Order: sequence, then C-alpha cells, then structure tokens
Amino acid sequence: MTTAQRLPGTALADLWERLGHIEQRVRLAVALRRENDPEPDDPFRGQYLTPAAAERVLDSRDAFRPVPDLGPDAPPARGRLAELAARFGLAAPDLDLLLVAMAPDIDARFERLYGYLNDDLTRRRATIGLALELCGLPCAGPGRFRFSPSAPLVASGLVEVVEPERPLLSRILRVPDRITAHLLGDDKVDARVHGLVRVAGQREEPDTGPVTLRIAAAAGTGSGLVHLLDRGGDPARLATAALASAGLRPLV
Repeated sequence: MTTAQRLPGTALADLWERLGHIEQRVRLAVALRRENDPEPDDPFRGQYLTPAAAERVLDSRDAFRPVPDLGPDAPPARGRLAELAARFGLAAPDLDLLLVAMAPDIDARFERLYGYLNDDLTRRRATIGLALELCGLPCAGPGRFRFSPSAPLVASGLVEVVEPERPLLSRILRVPDRITAHLLGDDKVDARVHGLVRVAGQREEPDTGPVTLRIAAAAGTGSGLVHLLDRGGDPARLATAALASAGLRPLV
C-alpha cells in the first residue's frame, strides 16, 4: 500500500497525496541506483569504499547534468500545504523540498530508503543533495540556493540545515516538529512558548465595527507587521477581534 492510499477522504488526504508522490520518486531513485550498484545489499554502506564502488562514483552523473526523470510533477498544493505556501511565499519546488525533508518524520520507511540513497545507512534523513535529486533539480543549479539563510524555507524556520561544517550537498535537512504537527492537523502552541502566550478565546459574536474590519483587512494582506497606536480604549481586544475577523488565530 502506498502512502497516498492510507487516509482517503480525510483532511489529511492532500498531504498524503503529496507524500505518495514523493514515495514514487524515491522508489524510482532506488531502482535506478540498484541498476548500477555492484553491491546493493552491502550492510556496511558508507563505512568504506571498495574499488568497484569508487568506479561507480567516477561514472556517476556530475552536478551540472540534468537529473534523471523521476516521474510527473507533483499535484497542486491544497489545504494546509497551500495555506503554508501562501503565508511564507513558497514556490512549488520549495513545497517539494519541504516534503522530502519531512517524510522520515511521518513514515519510518523513508529513513531506511534515504540511508540507502545517501550511500550511508547511518544518515537517515534527506541531505540537500538527495532532496535536490528527488525534486529533479541539478545539484549545481539554482535549486541549491533555496536552502540559503535568506531563502523562504530557511528564513521562515520551516527547514533547518544541520551540520554546517560539511560540504553543502551533504548537509542534513530537518523540519521542526511543530511544522510537521501543523501539517498533520495539530494546532497546539509551540512548546517553546508555553507559559508566554495562549490562543485567545473566540467571541460569541464577531466584531464588525469599521475600525476592526480595516485592521483585519491590513492583517490579511500578508505584509507582516501591523502597528496599533494606543489612544485609549482596549487596543488588545481590538487587535484580537481584528485577527479573528481576518481568519487568523490570535496569540495573546
């Protein structure tokens, strides 16, 4: 059974469909690797390099050549994935890279398969190089810059690049647990801010006052910061009502 077949008809179906697409790409990548691997069942993979393995490395595709076709493009993002893309300005390749990095946290099979594709069974998360390969992006192409500190994936904290002392393509990618939980439908406040903020309670009747609606419109533009100047009254209540009117979850 593939990942995409597990939760049909649920709120998670869109995410499972995208993960199923990643799974098919991994299957094809494993098949291609085994075709040219002289020792595909080596239990000590990554611990040493035999002469035959060295020849295979020399004959492999270099970083400038196109990646082998691993199937059709991913289906359009929907649900929480689409909301995440809109909120953080993610392009389609960013979403694919995010899901490749997140897959081992959702399905343990990806850990073992990534270890095989990394040519090192001790490295069971996606590296930058493996993520680019699974998304059809050349390692020396512009896709690698999607993991730069100022790029949306990293600057927004959606993906963490681990082991900066390693060559870039060998660095491990990790998705924070809070991001994975959100995409799986959990909306609890991050444990790092417990005791500092809480989710504001919902009002029985929405505030439809003109000032509230103006602030809600500003908050809904995605511009980031909206500053309210206190001139008396209850600005905290006003901000909470405006965020709720904009369809956002206020934290106070």
